[in-house]
Amino acid sequence: MYARRSLFVMVTIAIMVLAISLTLAARLQGVIRITNDLIHTYTALDRWVQLTDARPQDLPALNEQRRIILEYIPMALGADLQPSGPLTHFLRQSTLPLNQTGALVLKNLLIWELFECHRLQNSYSYQVNLIYGVLTLLLLAIGMVSYFMDRRAQDYPLAPFPEANSNPVFGLNYQGEIIYQNAAVGQVLRRLFGRHDQPTSLLPSDYRQRLALLRDNDVRQQIWVHSLQEHIFQHRVQLLPESDRIHVYSEDITEQEEIRGRNAFMAFHDPVCLLANRQRLEQIIDAMDDPERMLTLVMTHITGLDKVLSTEGLPALDHLARELSVRLRGAYQSVLDAEAVTPVVFRFDANLFGCVYTCELTAQQHQCLALALTATVAQPYKRKDREFFLGVQSGSATEPSSITALQLIQKANLALHALDGKVADYQLFDKTIEADIQSGYQIEYALRHAIELDELSMMYQPQQDLRTGQLIGFEALMRWHRSGSLISPVEFIPIAEKTGVIHSIGHWALRDVLQQSIDWSQMVGGSPGILAVNVSAQEFGRSDFIEDIERALADCPARPECIQLEITESLLIEGEDLAIARMHQLKKLGFTLAIDDFGTGYSSFSYLSRFPVDKLKIDRSFIVNMANGVRDEAVVAAMIDVAHQLGIKVIAEGVETEQERVKLIALGCDQLQGYLYGRPLSVPAATLFALHQQEVV
Repeated sequence: MYARRSLFVMVTIAIMVLAISLTLAARLQGVIRITNDLIHTYTALDRWVQLTDARPQDLPALNEQRRIILEYIPMALGADLQPSGPLTHFLRQSTLPLNQTGALVLKNLLIWELFECHRLQNSYSYQVNLIYGVLTLLLLAIGMVSYFMDRRAQDYPLAPFPEANSNPVFGLNYQGEIIYQNAAVGQVLRRLFGRHDQPTSLLPSDYRQRLALLRDNDVRQQIWVHSLQEHIFQHRVQLLPESDRIHVYSEDITEQEEIRGRNAFMAFHDPVCLLANRQRLEQIIDAMDDPERMLTLVMTHITGLDKVLSTEGLPALDHLARELSVRLRGAYQSVLDAEAVTPVVFRFDANLFGCVYTCELTAQQHQCLALALTATVAQPYKRKDREFFLGVQSGSATEPSSITALQLIQKANLALHALDGKVADYQLFDKTIEADIQSGYQIEYALRHAIELDELSMMYQPQQDLRTGQLIGFEALMRWHRSGSLISPVEFIPIAEKTGVIHSIGHWALRDVLQQSIDWSQMVGGSPGILAVNVSAQEFGRSDFIEDIERALADCPARPECIQLEITESLLIEGEDLAIARMHQLKKLGFTLAIDDFGTGYSSFSYLSRFPVDKLKIDRSFIVNMANGVRDEAVVAAMIDVAHQLGIKVIAEGVETEQERVKLIALGCDQLQGYLYGRPLSVPAATLFALHQQEVV
């Protein structure tokens, strides 16, 4: 730093001295020019005087000398370079050509001017030579400083200005002798040891052996990291064998290492609960590549957390998550012996926790774990004056540790999702679960193309009036013919509802039923009655449901009063206000409405009084149970009686025996549907059935 400053000062002074020398040299050249002019003038004047004395009649010669005098008299004597004023004064007072007396005066003045110019030449020459000497010394000094800095730069190519470095920088030769250290070395040594020690105290204790190993292997550079006095130092060691130098650039990286450690921890742990995350779980599983060891992965899904987030906010959810992590950790560890390896508990996302065991759990341990996990959410979570009730479901998979993490996670996840829609809260993975899910995926894929491949069709099951015995209409039931086999609606309808395919299927089914109603209304015998068609919960809940119904009527202009829309009871209970509004809209369009599977949704008759329905369908389970005794028969009788008091007709579905039909007639049921009266029929068969019923009448 000091050498660089000195070099800058010397270069500045050299430039100033050079400028002064150039100025003096210019002045010296001006004096020399004036001196030469004075000499030419004096010579011409002396020649003119001689010619005047010897040949006054030789006018050409006299005129020539007069011209020379006029040409060389220094007219610049009035400028800054004028040595004295008498000559200038004389020239301003006299007129050329001169007489003899004036010429002699002028000669004397020119001589004095020449003496003055000579004096100035000597003075300027001395000053210029002196400045040239000073400039030479400055250039030598600049060269020496530059040479010194160049050597320093060669010795420290990685730190041209090590003295300005805030980190310790020092150099030593191959004999271990210190040849340089910056100020930061002493500061760090005093901070660590309280005294000024050797810079090598910062290096590992075996630094000599390390350096020797580097020299022997011709390694030019290496980084050492070691701990010293609760600090972590990083040393960049550079060997320069061609100049017998070893340079060390040290840095206290304690803070950086702490930050790096925290970042590394957070990269593999959940920031809220500080449990291991998915990345850490995958690391643990993939690191255990021992075919003899078994791994058990349990994934636990907590339900009800969304309500906490939506009502109390994220801080409350984080507080609950931390509380749950403690409870779950205790539940996971409760099924192991005290000497067993502690399992790793992790958190996948806001709702998904889990644990990986480095062993295979027994059936009894699985049962105990299921009870322990259920107990973690048995008590409600209290927040201020509110209580939140949570639910828990867990899926478990056990495989050899040679399995990949992704495969084990997938199997545990499949076991967890196998509980969807079930009351059970714990499921072990087996091959049947995977097969069922794969089959479901295949059904979903094929179902998405069923309409365009014309694989869907509608079957029509007849409905009978119990008072007259006549046909009153049909219920449209969907069938799927795939690759020559018939797939039951029980299999594909739940998958369609779960995946959203039910929207396109329902769209097609409604239009097909409307068109069939138009076709039957145009046959010779007239319409066979009302056609009932089911509406799924997902369809009914769509914001554009009514608009879609209106578009369907526009595409297939059937008579709405001949179409009955069947809505499941559970749908009405979940969204009562929306259901009532939409049902009134459907009634305005002219449709008749029926509640399907009545009695299975844990509803009360008070709900029934608020819905604008025309028909109540009693679920088959109640029809079958009538054979059990008077109590079950009384339940059906109550349904029929309340419905009639509300002006609603009742139809019993799934009637298969004459005994059931007789009991229903006795209870006052209006209609029936079931195998006893007729199975689901194709369109041609249903047409013949309707025509036959008309002939019988």
